Amino acid sequence: MKKLIMGVLLGAVVAGVVVFLANADGKEFGYGSGGEEEEGERTVEGDSEMMTEQEGINEVIQSSYSQGEYDLNEPLVIEDPYGAAPLTALAKFETEEAQEITVTVQGQNGGGNISHTFDGYETEHEVPILGLYPDHDNTVVLEAENEDGDTSETELTITTDPLPDNFLNTELIEADKERMENGLTFVVPSGEYAYGVDSNGDVRWYSSMPNSHVFQRLENNKLVFLTQKVEQSGQYNLILEMDMLGQVSFGSYIDVTNFENWGVVHHDVIELPNNNFLATDHDGSGYIEDDMVEIDRESGEMVDELNMKDIFPEEMYEDYDGPSSDEGDWFHQNAVWYDEHDEDILVSSRHQDAIVDMSYPDGEVEWILADHEGWPEEFQDHLLEPQGEDFKFPGGPHAVMTLPDQDENPDTTDVLLFDNNIAVVRGDENQSEEFSRAVQYRINTEDFTVEEVWSYGEERGEEFFSNIVGDADYLEATGNRLITSGHAFGEGDDLHSRIVETTDDEEAEVVYELKVSGFEEGESRQAYRAERMPLYPEEWEFNLQNE
Repeated sequence: MKKLIMGVLLGAVVAGVVVFLANADGKEFGYGSGGEEEEGERTVEGDSEMMTEQEGINEVIQSSYSQGEYDLNEPLVIEDPYGAAPLTALAKFETEEAQEITVTVQGQNGGGNISHTFDGYETEHEVPILGLYPDHDNTVVLEAENEDGDTSETELTITTDPLPDNFLNTELIEADKERMENGLTFVVPSGEYAYGVDSNGDVRWYSSMPNSHVFQRLENNKLVFLTQKVEQSGQYNLILEMDMLGQVSFGSYIDVTNFENWGVVHHDVIELPNNNFLATDHDGSGYIEDDMVEIDRESGEMVDELNMKDIFPEEMYEDYDGPSSDEGDWFHQNAVWYDEHDEDILVSSRHQDAIVDMSYPDGEVEWILADHEGWPEEFQDHLLEPQGEDFKFPGGPHAVMTLPDQDENPDTTDVLLFDNNIAVVRGDENQSEEFSRAVQYRINTEDFTVEEVWSYGEERGEEFFSNIVGDADYLEATGNRLITSGHAFGEGDDLHSRIVETTDDEEAEVVYELKVSGFEEGESRQAYRAERMPLYPEEWEFNLQNE
């Protein structure tokens, strides 16, 4: 094996030398901090700076490769080629006849191998290596198979550095590997390192670029990733599309002149059916976290906007006196979800204790899932009527999503969300803060009724209560639920995040549980969400030309 050590974080290429740029140093970012009252100017523009820098990195790789002869037994190996994913590498080599390549990183301590076959028979090979352990001499096997079924292989050793000193701690509590959904569990922070752990709780991937809130796989099998335009600025304002090696293929930068705090893009970015992004942002007014912009995936510029102040009456935001009212944070939109069945969007409002279904881009409200207290007269007919004696409306909710059809009834829609159960401006104050939960509601859109059909969390009481942040995901292969109570206090004020995978049974069983710690209150480094997905996407045709 011949190695080319890149050691960059999207570094500048100067006279053929790749220069390392420092990572974020764990600077504290205040959760929910807002902007100034005076009007500011917002700009949304494409950003190709990282792609340009990566072109220089690719040129270094190609130049080094052209100066040698690299085959299966002696490949060129570039560790962390883009300085963005330290537990990855790239192997580049050629074979005399067309071969199909399988790469395997061998597991340790009973952990599973991470393996992937790149479909197709080629003679030139650029093979991403994912799933390395930190601080370890990793054994990596490259296997080549020709079209006659004959195989050959080589074994590599790739040595990795330890995790950063300020990395979060991940403790495995339980793992029933036979009943878990396949894939790594990716911990998505409010600020700092996004990372993935296997069923043993071992870190097998992380990004050295700071991340906040936004990390999910797209239809093209790449990631949407929210980071900082200028590292250590504290402002998360750069939306990237990139692969698991850190190769960037799209960037959009949002700047708001009167906003100096952390979350310019603050909670969510989703992919619309037209391929554009829809991002929660600030509009430059004296109110925050109540706006969304649609971003063109070609230009990176804003092509549409939807603002909650244009939907709800003035008194709702002018008279709001709940948490963060002095910062103009009357709505606090923390999630947006596109419902393919109804072709509309669902938004989650923490400070209105509500889930709102509306058309997009018009913003015509269809229904509101919230306690009926205090809503303006014009929205009374949109409020869902609860069914059942033990029904509870959500309080300070997060992470709403629609589920696949659950009852073969075209008039119903099932939604899953994380109910923090904190009554912000409305709701049941008698139960508030006693627990948090994942809950599935069934909504009949014909008669405007809603019932609870499943939940998990009440039985764990205050140990599962998260006053901020949280997530609940439906896992399609098993029907399991992945639940994140992101800001929970245990015994002795033990602040931590707890990630739990349960079955969908009426009395749900835990099949996987992680405890994430190592952060303090106010740092905003907790787990905001968790995602379960294979480390390698199903289809990935990597090439240095980024085509």
